[in-house]
Amino acid sequence: MPINLEAAREDFEQFLILMDDQIEWLVEQARNQGIILDGSPESFDCLERLYTSMSATLTKDDCASLRVVFARYLGDSARELYGGQWTLPLDDARDISFNMPVIVGHSTCPWLEFNPIHTMLAFSLQQQPGMIRRVVAHSVDAQILDLSDLIEDD
Repeated sequence: MPINLEAAREDFEQFLILMDDQIEWLVEQARNQGIILDGSPESFDCLERLYTSMSATLTKDDCASLRVVFARYLGDSARELYGGQWTLPLDDARDISFNMPVIVGHSTCPWLEFNPIHTMLAFSLQQQPGMIRRVVAHSVDAQILDLSDLIEDD
């Protein structure tokens, strides 16, 4: 079924409109638990602890909604720290981030997208300490693999 591009753009605008209020709410929830979210790279570890705590008793659907709130904080913090802007990839339905808000322009690789929703999903599934900070670091300073020395000449 084809996607309604206009509806997708409107949903993205709504995502951005709700950003500040939801980030404020999340920072307040963190403060109530003695966790400081200040937008620094170190706060990504705090974000993990907060997500683990807040999601522990939620249903799957509530966890999915909570991940989007956390993704807003994560993406906007990465944008503030490293530059870039929020965008909505709608050009290629095969793109893994198709119709999902991502950050672009944050890395030396101009084509690289940072998908905070996927990052939060990955953390929610594995919950490895430091995972979010590592994902952000790799996204900002991506290393292109040169495999040319592995190719045998005929």
